[in-house]
Formats: sequence, structure tokens, C-alpha cells
Amino acid sequence: MQAGRIARSALIGVWVGLALFAACAYAADAPRAPSVNVKPEAQIPGKWIWFDCVTDNPYGSKAFYGAVFGWDFHSIGSGTGRYTLIENRGRNIGGLHFRPRIQGAAQGSRWISLMSVADPASAVRYVEAHGGKVLVAPTVFEGRGTHALFRDDDGALFGVLKSDTGDPPDGPVVAGEFLWLDLFTRDPKKAAEFYRGLAGYDVSIKETAPQPLRVALKAGGLTRAVVLPMPKEVATPGWLPFVQVDDVAATVGKASANGGKVLFAPRPDYFGGHVAVIADPQGGVLGLVNQTEALKKVPAK
Repeated sequence: MQAGRIARSALIGVWVGLALFAACAYAADAPRAPSVNVKPEAQIPGKWIWFDCVTDNPYGSKAFYGAVFGWDFHSIGSGTGRYTLIENRGRNIGGLHFRPRIQGAAQGSRWISLMSVADPASAVRYVEAHGGKVLVAPTVFEGRGTHALFRDDDGALFGVLKSDTGDPPDGPVVAGEFLWLDLFTRDPKKAAEFYRGLAGYDVSIKETAPQPLRVALKAGGLTRAVVLPMPKEVATPGWLPFVQVDDVAATVGKASANGGKVLFAPRPDYFGGHVAVIADPQGGVLGLVNQTEALKKVPAK
């Protein structure tokens, strides 16, 4: 059993490495988006504007991410409605809230990424009509906006949000903010069509061997996410958000020192060691990247 887990972990590490190699090819035009409040009418449909961590140990999650990224946390509400805002350098970038671990589940936390849409109710109708599943119907969250949660037609979890304060404008991303996302799915082309119809993405496909098929989802002239094939050994499709950091190796060290796991360690042969993937102590997975340094290692086209 132990040998099987080790072999599977090694396989996932190789898979993640290949995915990073493909995704970073698009990093030059990846979104750069400080999380600031803007006019309510300002919106960029298809942009990923909010990130929620659902965890069975909010105190442990806050301690971990505070130590790793320097995030601050501000709780609002009470009881079952209690919600914690995640703040990076004075800007709200996401939230954290409690959910009991499902009995027997290996993970006690996970990240849910939410994209901007003009009309969450229309998103519900689209998802239902195209093979997806509605998990949370459009819900108004005071001071934030209207959100809904779904699984796409391949089972990947994601959300949509119409923000009351408008979408953050594109601009330089500072350390501690989310930069881009990868979607790992069984059929990248099919998944791209699903999200194109939902958010109006422009879709760009590259199939140059030996790199894996990769599909870029673009909105407003920038790549908002990359869709990649997942290996058969990985059972569940899903979104992987990446956080910008100043020093990937140092951040990995902080994650390990605070009870996290390193799923893909920095390697000199992958963008000079400027990308990695970690899991928090409850199992929530995030990518790490120093975009400026990683781009220096992108092969010439």
C-alpha cells in the first residue's frame, strides 16, 4: 500500500511538472490583476476574481496561510454564517469558511475559484443545459455580490461571481495574489468549449509535441486560464490556482515548516526552480510561481 502511494505521488509530480511546462508557455500574457475596489459597472467576464478556501480547520488554515504568504484575515458574521475575508497587502482577494470534513475523505480543505459573469442566473441555465451540475444556486452575499457554485460537465468544481464593487482591473500582480489557473480535465477541447459558451472566452489551442495539448482561455486580450489533459491515474478533474511569490524555494520552505506538503518541488530544469505546487495541512492545493523569473526560462518560440 505504501509503495503504491509513493509511486502515485511520483507520477503526479511528473504530471504536474509537464503541466507547468505547458502552462508557463502562456505566462507572458497571463492576467495581472490587483484586487482593488472599482466602479460597480466595471466588469471583465471570464476573469477569475475571487478565491475561497473551504476548510474543516479554519484556525489551522489561517495560521498556515498567514505564515506562508503573510495574508491577514478578518471574520464577518457569526455561527454557520461566519466568513473570513483573506487580505493581501490591504486588498481582499478571497475568503475562508468552515465546512466539516466528509467522513473518510482524505482532504479537509480545498480551493474554489470564481470567475466574473454578468448574470449568475444565466450561468445556472447554461451549466444545466450543457451537462454541468448546480451545487449552490445564485446567492447574494452582502458587500461582495451574487455567487453560484457548479461542477462542469467533467466534474471540475468552480464558481461564478457578479461583484457588487466591480472587477479588479488588470495590472501588475504583487506577491501573495493569485495569478492564473490551470484546469486539468479528460478532454481539454471539450472543456474549452464549455467555458467558452459560459464566459465568452477566445480559445487558443496548441498541440506541439512533445509538450501536452494545452488550450488557453482568453478574455480581454489576456490568458485567464490554461486547460490541460489529466492522466488516467488522477481520478478527479479540477482547477489549480497559482499564487505569485517573490521566492518559490523560500515559500516552499515556509509551507513545509508549517505542516504543509510539497507536491511538486522547485526544480532547476523547470523554469529555473521558480514554480512549485504545495498542499496545506488539511489538503488544499495551490501552485506557486515567480512569474518574472519563470518567464526568463520560457523557451524561445
